[in-house]
Amino acid sequence: MKTMICVGDSLTYGYGVRRAQCWTTAASELSGWTLRNYGICGDTTGGMLVRLRELLREEQGGSEERCFLLMGGCNDIFFSGSSTGARENMAAMTHQLFARGEMPLVAVGPGIAPGGYPNAWTSLVDFPEAAEEIARYYDWLERFCASFGVRMIDFRGDFRNRDGSPRTELYLDGLHLNPEGHRVMAGRVAKVIAVMERETMDP
Repeated sequence: MKTMICVGDSLTYGYGVRRAQCWTTAASELSGWTLRNYGICGDTTGGMLVRLRELLREEQGGSEERCFLLMGGCNDIFFSGSSTGARENMAAMTHQLFARGEMPLVAVGPGIAPGGYPNAWTSLVDFPEAAEEIARYYDWLERFCASFGVRMIDFRGDFRNRDGSPRTELYLDGLHLNPEGHRVMAGRVAKVIAVMERETMDP
């Protein structure tokens, strides 16, 4: 059985939707792979880095084919106003996986949509400014993956209209996705897995 170990924040965990509606569950059903969800709501890439080390000890490698999907960084920006820490930690996690002979994948999230943000966040975060920093961070992730040969799963286009505006109908609150948004994410992941399967089969 092929396994994808998913490490991230609330977008990975599936905040606001039932477990059966989460993108990791749906992508598992679509692809036939096992997707293990290690998302924690509110986590930063610093927390992900600590947990990845624990997961590498707990998730002992064996005969199964597996990869690690890393998706995070927005909370770093919300809390600090900067993506510097997220860039450093995503680079560290990716290179630690390479050093262990593991396959990293980096996911670029859908971004945030205007309005309806959770009350707990509105007194802490300048969301228009955060949205600009997130966009710059995602552009950096794309360059990073291209530079170091890391496979990327890019959700941005799936959550934008043709004019570039966000598809607000896929969001619960501007930050988190509704069940339909999770189905869209699952479809993108399943397509990437299908490409990986074909590459494995090609001589």
